Amino acid sequence: MRILDYGYPLSPIPREAVEMKVKMKFNVEHINIRVTKNEEYFKKYVKEAHKRNFKVLVYFNVHAYERRFALEHPDWVQKRDDGSIVDNLYGVRVAPCVNSPFRNWSVNVIRELATKYDIDGVFLDGPAYYPRACYCDYCKKKFKEKYGHELPKWEDWGNPVWNEFIEFRYESIAEFLKACEKGLKEVKSDAVIYMNSNGLWPAWVNARDNRRLIKYQDILGAEGGFIFYTRPIDIPLWKPGATAKLLETQSNGKPTVIFIAGDHKPYSYYPLTEAEVRLLYADTIANGANPWFAPRKTQFELVTEINKFIEENSEYFEGTKSIAKVALVWSSRTADFYGASVPKIDFLPPGAKVGKASLTRDFTEAFYGYYEALFRSHIPFDVIDDEFLERENLDKYDVIVMPNVACLSQRIVNRLKEYVERGGNIIATYETSLYNEWGESLEDFSLSELFGVTFDKKILGPFEWDYVAIKERAEVLSDQILDNVPSPRFGIATKALERTKVLAVFREKSPGRYLPLQLESKYPAVTLKEYGKGKSIYLACSFDSSYWTLRLKDFRLLLTDPVLKLSHKIIELENAPPTLEVTVRKKADMLIVHLVNFTGDMQRPIEWITPVHNVVVKVHNVESVNRARALKLKKNLKFTIYENIVEVKVPRVNDHEVLVIE
Repeated sequence: MRILDYGYPLSPIPREAVEMKVKMKFNVEHINIRVTKNEEYFKKYVKEAHKRNFKVLVYFNVHAYERRFALEHPDWVQKRDDGSIVDNLYGVRVAPCVNSPFRNWSVNVIRELATKYDIDGVFLDGPAYYPRACYCDYCKKKFKEKYGHELPKWEDWGNPVWNEFIEFRYESIAEFLKACEKGLKEVKSDAVIYMNSNGLWPAWVNARDNRRLIKYQDILGAEGGFIFYTRPIDIPLWKPGATAKLLETQSNGKPTVIFIAGDHKPYSYYPLTEAEVRLLYADTIANGANPWFAPRKTQFELVTEINKFIEENSEYFEGTKSIAKVALVWSSRTADFYGASVPKIDFLPPGAKVGKASLTRDFTEAFYGYYEALFRSHIPFDVIDDEFLERENLDKYDVIVMPNVACLSQRIVNRLKEYVERGGNIIATYETSLYNEWGESLEDFSLSELFGVTFDKKILGPFEWDYVAIKERAEVLSDQILDNVPSPRFGIATKALERTKVLAVFREKSPGRYLPLQLESKYPAVTLKEYGKGKSIYLACSFDSSYWTLRLKDFRLLLTDPVLKLSHKIIELENAPPTLEVTVRKKADMLIVHLVNFTGDMQRPIEWITPVHNVVVKVHNVESVNRARALKLKKNLKFTIYENIVEVKVPRVNDHEVLVIE
């Protein structure tokens, strides 16, 4: 799918309006619900669209309305804990509550649309809850009936009733979507419905749990391509790709979509640079998702070129699967109940501050740091979640990476132990498994037996100018790592158990700079434990979040060396900068290697992409090859095969190259 969101027709003549969109090589659109008010026009428009196999989904905003909505329906809007209404979305809008009569009204709107018009589906922008909401009478009554007590204070962390409130908000959003899906399918069973779901940020903030929501929608989409909102340099290059990886895990095999905005957030009338648009598209496709794009007029020519490439090569993008042997965990439980910083997103009112992230606990930074390290080391990997750890096949991965995944259920703990005992490997950092699934602290790591250490009941640090001493490499740490590396900001005091190898220790804190290295402390910093047929690497400090902040080479090596040593090699790149992302996907007898080139002018927004030349790609576990073709270059490339490795030299990568090995 190549989905357009331009809101309104490009011409007062239906045929011309559709033709202009088709010429831009889109094949699906979200069209604003206001267009449906002109009944005669819209019926002709849909008819013309279907002549060209162009799908029309009505865009229905169910999360933010003009303030007069609150005057017309004062009991339909979300209320904060102090009784005031949520009226500052995008600075000036109010939020409807899904537990109010707004739900039935929305369902009736959807049913009417499907009855009057031959639409292909409905896209819901929202619904969502907002910070300090909702405390309206409908929510109070429903919560009391379900749980037997009053709503808790806002962000009353540690109170079991607050946990119930988080669940209540999640369930309320899911019930709204379920009702909308039912209303649409009863009228038009083949119509699709999906909503603006959650991306890589704590889901509790807007109460959108993708695992619950996927049951009631046909597509899973999120705003992985909405950038920047804040200092551009702080936004990960790989935001759309990371979001696509997570959605692929959560979608139950349904199509995924990354929403890409053509404007430089928050400036709605200021377009992104051409380079940024190209990379947003490329990273989306490289990770198996479909692009949705809301362009500015100045971007029409650019998007036509990109869409043309996707259309011409659609067979290599549709129905592919990642073959990564490494998984990085995004834990919604940890993000919700332990602490994770919330990035600026469209679904947060201006100035909103939520969550309990702190200097010593920020799951977002740990995840970002480990993702960045894998990305820059050319290691293909998937992103999995708590639900995957609880219920799905862990054995598809050689290594599972847990970046400060603090909150684990007992079921996940048991499954991880069984996974490693069978021959799997895990790498974990910092406070992983020191809390249960509700964020309640434990006396010891629930994975203590697996880690080969016990918790010594204190946090180490903050370290200012201190060091970790490498004691042993044990075939999992390379010689590239220096004998003494800077200590991350914080660490965990642990004691090593019997038969646990201590690979590194913290040095004692130094009273100042320009002093000799301090003595080695008794506290392990990196340990290796063999458990059954597998291994566990535990890094008792925040190397991941510190790498996100400092980008020290040795931090990256400490994070990625064990991954490379403990996993089967899928692909190698030579003569490639760290900013060349690689993903490997499979379809039938084809391997599809995506090379996304983020190498640019050392700034964000990127204005200039620097081409890379003569990249050597070595794909492992390949017995025979008929052809190696570079889709962007439109040429077959020479290849050699030896020891089940196919080697191809890609002469040039601009923004994106796709190497198909058949």
